[in-house]
Amino acid sequence: MKKNYNLLVLIITICVNSAFGFDASVPVLTSQLTEDYPLEMPELKEYPIYINATVEDPDMIDLVTLTVDGATYNAIQKNGFYYYSWTPSSYGVHEILITAKTVSGDETFLIKNIEVINTASSQVIETFKDVVIEYGGENSRWYYGYYTLPQSIGAYDSINALFEVECPSISGGCDDWDRWAHIDIKGPDGNWIQIIRYITPYGVGCNHEIDLTDYMSLLQGEVELRVFIDTWGTGGWQLSLNLDYHQGVPEYDYSGVIEAWDATYNFGDPADLQPVETYTAEILNTVDESYLRLSNTGHGWGENNTQNAAEFFNAFHKIEINEEEVYSQHLFNLCNPNPDNCTGQQGSWTFNRAGWCPGAISPPDIFDLSSYIGSSIDLDYRFHPSYVDNCHPNNADCISGTTCTDCNDGYNPHYNVDGQIISKSHTPLFYDNILGVNTINNDKIYDITVYPNPSNGLFSLYTNHLEGRTRVSIYTIEGKQVKVYYFDSNEELLNHKFNLSKVPSGTYFINLENKKGTGTKKIILE
Repeated sequence: MKKNYNLLVLIITICVNSAFGFDASVPVLTSQLTEDYPLEMPELKEYPIYINATVEDPDMIDLVTLTVDGATYNAIQKNGFYYYSWTPSSYGVHEILITAKTVSGDETFLIKNIEVINTASSQVIETFKDVVIEYGGENSRWYYGYYTLPQSIGAYDSINALFEVECPSISGGCDDWDRWAHIDIKGPDGNWIQIIRYITPYGVGCNHEIDLTDYMSLLQGEVELRVFIDTWGTGGWQLSLNLDYHQGVPEYDYSGVIEAWDATYNFGDPADLQPVETYTAEILNTVDESYLRLSNTGHGWGENNTQNAAEFFNAFHKIEINEEEVYSQHLFNLCNPNPDNCTGQQGSWTFNRAGWCPGAISPPDIFDLSSYIGSSIDLDYRFHPSYVDNCHPNNADCISGTTCTDCNDGYNPHYNVDGQIISKSHTPLFYDNILGVNTINNDKIYDITVYPNPSNGLFSLYTNHLEGRTRVSIYTIEGKQVKVYYFDSNEELLNHKFNLSKVPSGTYFINLENKKGTGTKKIILE
């Protein structure tokens, strides 16, 4: 039943009201609705049909409609997608004709024959299988794939992820180092939503499990998944992910995900000690249960880093609602014994860390928001208030060779923060755009040019147009950061002359990162 498209989007256009050949004015039409699985409903209930209709000029889309068993309905337009709430009139097969029409009259049609059944059975669905991520390989740090999943309302009470990490048959085998990683799913609005935060083990493979029931509304139909591992060339990883759908009556039929934060934030930066933006959320009165699902992993350490933060810093962060502290998050995890029973590791896997352990899925912290149902809140995440990184390049009082060895040579502390508001209800939530209203896409890939390369340590860097504040980091092949720079514009980056003449010769990696995307480039210092 399952189909794996492996980076090939199959779009079947039944009829196009234009001349043959490519026409930028003709809509491209897709839907998460699939014919590969029946729509499982123990009781006939509303089901969201999500649709994407795109054209070169998005304002050209005039109307998206659905014709179900001969009756036509208008889809509702939201930010980045369309949807229609369909309640099947009966069990059996229903023909659904989806039409996208532009203001100039061009049309695209898509037909789905959907079987609605009143039974369901537990099943394990295979998504990506034996995918190898290797820096410079076919999947260099990133992997993207298309998959088809079961579709249902009220048929499953849980979804459990079975994540297998193995040593690949490549030069170097398993990566020798613990690497930050995550698995995301693309929502109907195009927003990538993290479902698993992970840190790879030192040089061995391990198996992991995590409950993904919070993402029931996303893990349906035709979806796109992606994987990122922050690997730098000392081996790689072979990954497989299965999803275990357990048949049963769920506590709530409907759920939704709103992403409040998904970014890297400096910790203890004297120029901005509290960098996480305030997120304003409206928790609808149709919601029955709501909570904040917060994943935060701390990174950065070394002699030029105050108190080995953030990786080895025992922190207490604060969650404020409407400027009042309501929760404290103790972000420090016990790593020995390994929480996922990942044994046989090399390296310093036994040391406790900030929100993670090598060779384990990072467990999210959950904070109840149900008392705020029916109201609008200002949500703030405040870092450990007393911490300052005195060796940070933004510390005006830092003197290289005096207060710190090198004020621009530390693996400066930072947190990778992902905060999601999970809402659950007995009634549909999709009417009010509960799913992914805050689009945070960081999927842009920046092309980096370095000249000269190889270099004696003096070089310039060029990339395509940057968007927003950008961090440029220099890493060893083991993944340790040796330099970090901050730029506010393309012009500022172009005018900067990098000087790594005091860094030992060898192979290094340049990593460019901002809220829009990332880019990497290898550089050889002679």
